[in-house]
Amino acid sequence: MKRLFSLLMVLMLAAALSLPVWADDNNNSDSDSGNNNNNSTVVTSTEGVYVTGYTVTTPAGGEITTLNVGDKVNIVLQVVDHSSARYSVKAEDIVARINSSIFTYTGTGEIGQLFESNDDPDQTRKDPQYNYYSYVLLFRDVIYNGGGNTLPINLSYLDTSKPIQQFSVTLGQCVDKDQTTTPNLLVRTSNYGDAVTAGTPFTLSLGLYATDGNETLNDVIVSLTLPENISLNGGSLSNYVGSMAAKSMRDVNFSVLPAAGFTGTVADITVNMTAVGDITGKAVSSTTTISIPVSQPDRFEVGQLQLSADTMMVGDTGSVTLSYVNKGKNPIGNLEARLTGTNLGSESYQYLGNLNAGTEGSVDFDITPDAAGNISGIITLNYEDASGNPRTISKDFTATAEEVNYEDAMPDYDPSMDEPQQTGMPVWGWVLIVVCVGVVVAVVVVVIVRKRKKAKALAALDEDSDEDI
Repeated sequence: MKRLFSLLMVLMLAAALSLPVWADDNNNSDSDSGNNNNNSTVVTSTEGVYVTGYTVTTPAGGEITTLNVGDKVNIVLQVVDHSSARYSVKAEDIVARINSSIFTYTGTGEIGQLFESNDDPDQTRKDPQYNYYSYVLLFRDVIYNGGGNTLPINLSYLDTSKPIQQFSVTLGQCVDKDQTTTPNLLVRTSNYGDAVTAGTPFTLSLGLYATDGNETLNDVIVSLTLPENISLNGGSLSNYVGSMAAKSMRDVNFSVLPAAGFTGTVADITVNMTAVGDITGKAVSSTTTISIPVSQPDRFEVGQLQLSADTMMVGDTGSVTLSYVNKGKNPIGNLEARLTGTNLGSESYQYLGNLNAGTEGSVDFDITPDAAGNISGIITLNYEDASGNPRTISKDFTATAEEVNYEDAMPDYDPSMDEPQQTGMPVWGWVLIVVCVGVVVAVVVVVIVRKRKKAKALAALDEDSDEDI
């Protein structure tokens, strides 16, 4: 209830002074000095004095967001003061002065509506060491000279025997061109995926980073300069990012398409970055080159697999053949083939080496099934593409193995072959011999008769010749 009453009194005081109202965050921890929120504070205190809120106004009471060098303003602080409460001093006994050449102010601050409170965790005790004062501290007609944005304040007392307290607040509204550092732009990260292939679009992701500084970059633009046969797959070469605070990151993406006829191995893409400082108006520009390896499509293919026979005999050796061809524009390397499966007799391996573009070949494996039944196998080809990435392609097959049937291999069985066989010359053999002898005798007789007839004829002729003489 007392805190609510204190806050109401602060609001009444602010209204009486024609000042804007700030948030009461009751936070005594340091804040980020780069925060431009008018209500944020950065406080330092070793004696329990700190600022919980502040605002900067014109002399007429209008709140301002930018404090330039030479401006005359009112600075209003909401203060929590444990030290003064410890000394039990009155408001009129507190003397607050600005102790900095960054700000010109020769008088003392005005303290209004000082309220006493206690933040003892055990509210039943109200331990005096937890007592504190809450009040509004006003500095009128302060001139900003530049050179920083920290407002240091000395808190002393009319009773000079009491020690001086020191605290400070950082004013985010200050704009000091002489002390402003403009961030630069750079590409901190880039990503184009696992591999880039000619004829296939890819996404180029850039992590844009604004370096350290104390002003924001406006009108940040990122554009690409593309080499020959590289184009965008869609969109614009320029990407408007907008504003970037110092030490911040933004992601920018481009869809890029290498032409199918891209003949190089690396595409050098230039990234251009421009921006303007929010305070100084300083132009910022930088470039960087992203080198992206581009490979041709992998067109290594296998043909039809051929078996020496769909059905093989157990123990016999058959064969399986697989053809392949490299239809791509780049060679492939370290081609090897491996045969695995069941009922093959044994698994096999062959190293085939490198295969140039436009070259074909084949690989053969022997198969010797050792059991009747199914034969199943896989021929796996492993190789490295033009980018050195491992690739695998395989082809499977099936066949059948049968046992050899020896009965089918024998001629037809004749039971008579089991009867006892005669020994010596059979009857029909003797008959054949007699017939042959008879024929021979007849021929000899005919020859003898003919010779005798011829002799008689010659003798008769000789007798006739003698009679004529």
